[in-house]
Amino acid sequence: MQELRTSLVEALARATGLPAPQVDGMVGLPKNPAHGDLAFPCFALAKRDGKNPVELARALADDIALPDGFAAVEPTGPFLNFRFDRAAFITRTVQSVLEQGDRYGAGAPNDDVVVVDYSSPNIAKPFHIGHLRSTLIGWSLAKIFRFLGHPVVGINHLGDWGTQFGYVWVGCERWGRPADDDPDPILALVDRYVRATKLKEEDPSVEEAARDYFRRLEAGDADARAFWDYARTVSLDEFKAVYARLGVAFDHYTGEAFFNDKMDGVLADVEAAGVGEVSDGAWGVSLGDDLGFALLKKADGATLYLTRDLAAIDYRHRTFGFDRVLYVVGAPQSLHFKQLSALCEKLGKPYHDRIVHVPFGHVHGMSTRSGGAVPLVALLDEAHERALRALREEVTKRPEGLDEDAVAEQIGKSAIIFNDLSRGRIKDVHFDWDAALSFRGDTGPYLQYAHARINGIAARAEAELPDAVDGSRLPEDEAFQLAAQIGRFHDAVRKAAATYEPSAIAAYLLDLARQFSRANEVLRVKDAEAGIKEQRFALFVACRQTLANGLRLLGIEPIDRM
Repeated sequence: MQELRTSLVEALARATGLPAPQVDGMVGLPKNPAHGDLAFPCFALAKRDGKNPVELARALADDIALPDGFAAVEPTGPFLNFRFDRAAFITRTVQSVLEQGDRYGAGAPNDDVVVVDYSSPNIAKPFHIGHLRSTLIGWSLAKIFRFLGHPVVGINHLGDWGTQFGYVWVGCERWGRPADDDPDPILALVDRYVRATKLKEEDPSVEEAARDYFRRLEAGDADARAFWDYARTVSLDEFKAVYARLGVAFDHYTGEAFFNDKMDGVLADVEAAGVGEVSDGAWGVSLGDDLGFALLKKADGATLYLTRDLAAIDYRHRTFGFDRVLYVVGAPQSLHFKQLSALCEKLGKPYHDRIVHVPFGHVHGMSTRSGGAVPLVALLDEAHERALRALREEVTKRPEGLDEDAVAEQIGKSAIIFNDLSRGRIKDVHFDWDAALSFRGDTGPYLQYAHARINGIAARAEAELPDAVDGSRLPEDEAFQLAAQIGRFHDAVRKAAATYEPSAIAAYLLDLARQFSRANEVLRVKDAEAGIKEQRFALFVACRQTLANGLRLLGIEPIDRM
C-alpha cells in the first residue's frame, strides 16, 4: 500500500502544484470505505485557488493521470476518492509478504541512533509491577526502531546508588545477611532495610551508621564496596531471570553508580558556563518561573538524580552519538526531563533538543489474590496458572501432544503485555484478569488464537503455496479487505515510532485479526478447487506472517499451536 500511496501523492502533486509532503499529509482513508481506498480532500486547494471545493474535485478527477495500480478516481463532494486495481493490489501485497517474510514492513538501515532508557528497577528491592510499564513500553519501542533500521541502544539505568544502601547495610550488620540458600534474598534484604529504618526512630545511631556507610562507599572504601557489589549482584540475578522470562533484553546495565566518578566533570561544566548559583545553601541552576530551580548539589555536598542524568546523557552522547534518547519514565517525572533539557541548553550541549520523555500512566487492578504490592515473578506465575485454566476451558479442541504448560506461559505473558501496550501509554491502565485472558475480546490471547488458527488451516487443508500469486483468483471483497489491512502494516509501524505509541500496532493487529476472521468464513481453503485453494492459502499465510511480525514488535512471541 505504501508504494501505491507514494505514486498517488506524486501524481496529485503534479496535478495540483502542491508540495508532495503537503499532499502526503492530506491523503488518507475515506470515512466511508464504500467510497474508495484512498481519499484526497480539496479544501486547501480550493482555498488557494478561490474555487468551490466540490467543483474543484470534479475538475481534478478529469485532469489527473492515474498511476499504475489504480482502477478509478471518483469525486464525492469535496473529496477525490481513488480505487485500487484490486487484483493487482492483492497480488502485489501478498507477494511482498511472502518474499520479505519477517522483514515485511521493515525499514532500510540508517544512521539515526536511538538510545532507549527503560525499566530501571532499584537494587535491593523486589522487581514489582511498578516497573512493568517502563519495561514493556521501552522494549517494544526498542524493537520498533530496530525494525525500522535504526541502530538502537537499550539501557537499563539501575537505581543502584544512594543512602538507602546504608540502611540495608545496617540491617545486615544487625540481623545478618540472607543465607546463601535463601529462596528470595531480595525480600530478605528489603526486610533488613525496613527494620533498620524503623529502628532509627528510637535509635539515632542507626541513621548516622547508614550515612557513614554511604560516605565510605562514595569514598571507595573496599569493605563498603564489597557489600554494595553483593547487593547489586543478588538483585541483578533476579532481575535478569524475570527479563529472560518476559523475553526482554538490554545492551547495557549502567546505573547511577556508573556515573559516580563523573560528577565533578558535570559540576565543572556548570561552573564554566557561569550559570550555577547558591540557594538556601544548596547549589544549582535557575531555569525561570516555569521550571524553577534545578538542584544539582545539596548543602552537604551530595549530588542528586538530576546531576547523574546530566553526566549520563553526556556520556551517552560521547559513547553512542545518539540522534535521540528516549526516557521511558512515568508521567510524574515530566518536570525532571524538562529541567534536564533546559540545563543542557544552558550548557550549550548540542543534544539538548534530542531528549524525549516518553511518559506513561499507572497500572490499577494488577494484583494477585492476596493483594498488596506484587513482585513481578508472582504476577507471571499467576498469569500462567490462570492462562492454563482458560486454555482448557475456552479452547475445547486442542491439538494432540500440545505442551499445555508452555502454551499457557506464552498466553499468560501475552495477556499481560497486550493489556498494557494496547492502551495509550499516557492513560492509566486498569487490569482485569478475566478480560485480559479472554480468547474472544481485544486481547493478546485473541491474537495468539488467530495466529494458531491459520496454522491449523495449513495443517488441515494440506495446501501448498502457488508458484505465483494471482489476485484475480481472489475476487471476493473479503479477500481484498484482508489484503488491504495487511498492506497497512507499514503505516502502523511508522505511526507507532512517530508517536512513541506501541498501541498503534496493537490496534492494527486487532483489526487484522478481525479481517482474517471475516475472510475465513467465506474463503474456505480445504474444500476449494485447485488454483483457488493455493491463492487463498497464500493470502492467509501473508496474514499469519504479518500477525507474527506485529506481535514480535510488541514483545510477544507468536504461538503456533493451541
